[in-house]
Formats: sequence, C-alpha cells, structure tokens
Amino acid sequence: MEYIILDNEWHTPYCKINGKCINELIEIGAVKLDENLNEISRFSVLIKSTFTKKLSTRFQRLTNITTEEMLQNGMTFDQAVNLYCEWAGKDAVTMTWSNSDLYVLLENFRFRRKINTVPMIGKYLDLQKYVQNEMILKGSKITSQVSVSNMAIMLGMSIDGIGLHRALDDSLLCAEMLRKVYNKERLHSYIIDTSVPDYYARLTFKAYIIRDLNSPLVNKKKMDFKCEKCGRDAKRMTPWSFKGNYFKAEFSCNCGNKFVGRVAFKKYYDKVVVKHNTVPIPATVKKVEKSDKPLEEAQN
Repeated sequence: MEYIILDNEWHTPYCKINGKCINELIEIGAVKLDENLNEISRFSVLIKSTFTKKLSTRFQRLTNITTEEMLQNGMTFDQAVNLYCEWAGKDAVTMTWSNSDLYVLLENFRFRRKINTVPMIGKYLDLQKYVQNEMILKGSKITSQVSVSNMAIMLGMSIDGIGLHRALDDSLLCAEMLRKVYNKERLHSYIIDTSVPDYYARLTFKAYIIRDLNSPLVNKKKMDFKCEKCGRDAKRMTPWSFKGNYFKAEFSCNCGNKFVGRVAFKKYYDKVVVKHNTVPIPATVKKVEKSDKPLEEAQN
C-alpha cells in the first residue's frame, strides 16, 4: 500500500459569479510514501488565479508565494488536477492535516466542474486526527486541534529552515510526523472510502440545534424527567421555553423537590443527539416594601 500526504494553499478572492468569496486553490504539494513510509516521489504545482491578477499581501507574506511567481509558473486548475492524478495513481491512501483541505478541494471541484466529489481522492485519512490520538495514547493532554508546526514542536522536531505554509514543505513535515507515531494497525483503522454514495453529503452536513418544539425530530419522550432525589416521575409545572440552545421548563415532585428540566436536540447527518439535564430553581428573594414610619411604629 502507498500513502500520499497532500497539502494545499489557497486564497479567498471575491467571485462575481457566486456573489461571494471563494477558497481558490493556488498551490498543490504532496509526497508519496511506500508501505514502510519511505519516500517514493514528490509533487508540487502552482495554479494561476482565475479571479485576480494580484495575490493579497497577507497570502504572499504567509506562503512566500508572490504574484509574479504565480503568474509566471502557474497553470490552470484543470491542468494541475490532471497532472496530479497522473502522478498519484488510483490506489494510494491520501492524507491531509485535518479535513479542511478536503472542503477546499470540494469547493473548487463544485465551482470548476460542477460535481460534488473530489475525484482525485479515493481512500482518505485525516492525519491530524490520527497523530493527535496517537499522542493522547502516549499521555499528551490535547483538547483541541493542533497546527502542523505546533505538533512538530510537540514531537521534538526542529522547524527551522522549513517553508511552513508551502504545500510541499508542509507535506514533508507531516510525513516525518507520521513516521514518529506510526502504528500500522491503528493507522489503517482511520482509513475512509470516499467513494461511498453519501460520503460528501455527510462531510458537508452542518449540524444544527432544533429550535421548533413541534419538529418531527423532537422525541417528546426525551422531555420527561424523574426526580433526582426520590426517583419518581416529576410533573412539569410551566410551559416549555427555548433559551441558550435548550428547551426549559420547571418541574415538581411529590417529595417536594423542584427543578428546571433542560433538553437540547442537535441534528447530525444521520442522527439526533439529545442532552438531558437539570438545574436547581433559583431561590426567589422577597422584596421588602419601604415604609416612612419609624421601625417601632411599623412593627405595631
């Protein structure tokens, strides 16, 4: 089995056709490895922008890709993709550092070729997820996504002299990180087949909180509560309201316990996740009316 570690650089010019900005690919870089993670070959290509003749200052500063370099050496999107596919072949597992590159590739194929897939990628692996989980298994306390450069530092690697945010250099750095944490059996468990019919629909589905109590996605049985003190069914005392992503209502139990029941329904591509919890009812503070009478007289 061969592996390809792919990285892309893109900018975000305004697209008049779509009436919004688009993440347009400017550079594709990749390194191909054999089953023992030995390097086989490298790939690097620049793509000429369709929407602007001048790259933004920020993009040039971040990547060191100049406008002149892009105009002189860049090719069309189709030329670059065809060249890449010829180099990559069909059977390699493609890896990227997080799936953000996959989103950008999909956006470009949708715009350029009017298709909802990335035909240059078959079997896929999120390298960021794999490396971070390997680090967690080794005892690292990682709670959020880690950048390529920060992960390299965590692994004790020097990044001096490496052209970060250049596609090929980032790919080579990722390859070295993979070698440091490689476990063949666990790595293979992360491989996904992007050719399955709903892969890209699932990838691009944006999870959302259900706000309509009458939605057919709301399971009313999940809105019942038991008393946490005695275990009996509690009775809802107020209408449901929606605030802070939760449906909320006050509940009361025969044992005297009163609380606020909270339920949240979040829709994912193929499931609804329910969060169900309770909080105490805030104590009410009785207001003392002011009196102009002296205290002794007011008490009589």
